[in-house]
Amino acid sequence: MKRIVFPREVLLVEVERRCAAAGCGARARLALTKEEARAYTGFECERCGAWNDDALGERDIPDWWEELKITSLDGVRPSGTAPPFEDDGPVARLSEAWGRLKAGRREPGDEEF
Repeated sequence: MKRIVFPREVLLVEVERRCAAAGCGARARLALTKEEARAYTGFECERCGAWNDDALGERDIPDWWEELKITSLDGVRPSGTAPPFEDDGPVARLSEAWGRLKAGRREPGDEEF
């Protein structure tokens, strides 16, 4: 007797995009797991087959944004594809504080962990 096995992964988010190809504009709905969200760099249009370079933004996954930023969402994204006007907020502040601690510089407000 053969068994069919379906790997089960929890979906993180569903995003909706439009094809950027001239004359197409088809709607694409993408359901992504955490692992797929980390590796997401675009999608292929089902109607015309054109590849659309894309990147997830904080508006797409607000509840998971900080976790995915820390676990290298930017490491798999081609440079320059981050949506404009994104605020790095806590991630940027933690990175700056960590850099100062490694360099031996302390500033008012730096806490010791």
